[in-house]
Amino acid sequence: MAATISDKQLSYLTALVEERDLSQLREDQQAWLDANSENFETLTVGQASRVIQTLVKLPKLPKPTAIVSEAESTVPEGYFFVVDPTDNTEKFFRVAYGKVGSRWEGKVFLSVQASDYFYNVKDRSHREAVFQAILVDPVNAMNEYGIRLGRCGVCNRTLTDRDSRLRGIGPICAARLDSEPTGEEYDLLQELGLL
Repeated sequence: MAATISDKQLSYLTALVEERDLSQLREDQQAWLDANSENFETLTVGQASRVIQTLVKLPKLPKPTAIVSEAESTVPEGYFFVVDPTDNTEKFFRVAYGKVGSRWEGKVFLSVQASDYFYNVKDRSHREAVFQAILVDPVNAMNEYGIRLGRCGVCNRTLTDRDSRLRGIGPICAARLDSEPTGEEYDLLQELGLL
């Protein structure tokens, strides 16, 4: 009598069934797997080896995408100044999206700025609270970042002309955002004779 499947083979076979795209199996292979999936422990070592060899050749199922909250998916990419709702401290944040086609595609990264360095915010509730604070007025949060640090709230380049520093966003990024100065900013620009 042939030896039955080992514990190692059984756990590997079970893992393969969960991670491989079984829709790629032939119809007869799929029917066999459906009929025997509850009874893998009764397979012989040889049968288990053949099934494992077949499953290893199948492509892996795509990994599930990370669950992204509504706030996370609607915050624009850029640099923001907001009061952190978790500790009521004024902070500078960067929101970045993973590159299309990379393994980071679809992910949203939130970092807090300390001096010239950015540190990832990993705590889910902290991230959500900051995203909600940014979404109250994202353009104003970008403007505040630029006004306070002299760097564009969209691309983080140094702001060199007076209009840009007052707006907090450089002329190219402002045209891209198609943003108009607020009433307060407009009054300030008029006082300075720039309009």
